[in-house]
Amino acid sequence: MTEPRFFSSDYVERAVLRDGTPVRLRLVRPDDKELLRAGFERLSQASRYARFMAPKMELSDDELRYLCEVDHENHVAIGVLRDDDHDPPIGLGIGRFIRLSDRPDTAEAAIAISDEVQHQGLGRLLLLRLIAAASERGIRRFRCELLGTNTRMAALLAQISPDRTIDVGAGVMSIEIELPWVGPTEPETAAPVQSSIYRLLRAAAQNALEWTDAVRRLWRR
Repeated sequence: MTEPRFFSSDYVERAVLRDGTPVRLRLVRPDDKELLRAGFERLSQASRYARFMAPKMELSDDELRYLCEVDHENHVAIGVLRDDDHDPPIGLGIGRFIRLSDRPDTAEAAIAISDEVQHQGLGRLLLLRLIAAASERGIRRFRCELLGTNTRMAALLAQISPDRTIDVGAGVMSIEIELPWVGPTEPETAAPVQSSIYRLLRAAAQNALEWTDAVRRLWRR
């Protein structure tokens, strides 16, 4: 018998960010398109460029369908809402991973956080939940692909723990990182957020990395 999953359609989690902002986490639903569109419109130009690596004015209907109509098996997305009585709800962040079709134990991951709650622990919390949800689905590694000419990667790679594989070919650096074990209710202050995958995702959010199209498609399809 298959054990019930923690990150299923009825998953709801409440938390409080460092600045006191109450938030609610749940899986993204098909009817979240307008919520995601509104969240994108509130992003600064700098934050949009950090996610899309190009000027981006709006999300198309096709992109919204791709980002919201997910199966939560091979493409999992966890959204974060401000937990108050605001109508309509306010989206504050989203994290997702997409399983590689040719390697079912590996997925690409990305996190996006609204400007007003950056540096408040939400990115760490989302990463912990992504890792736990991935483990439930048999995913053991996250992969990131970056341009091999990215000189900013040198200092970052020097900090990455030994549990990684790096391949360089055709100007592309492919980094695979073994996921640490994380419980589904692990607090935001847990040690695994200091792992190499967190450093990579944080650097991407700060526009310090030049992602290749393999990772950009998480947000641009």
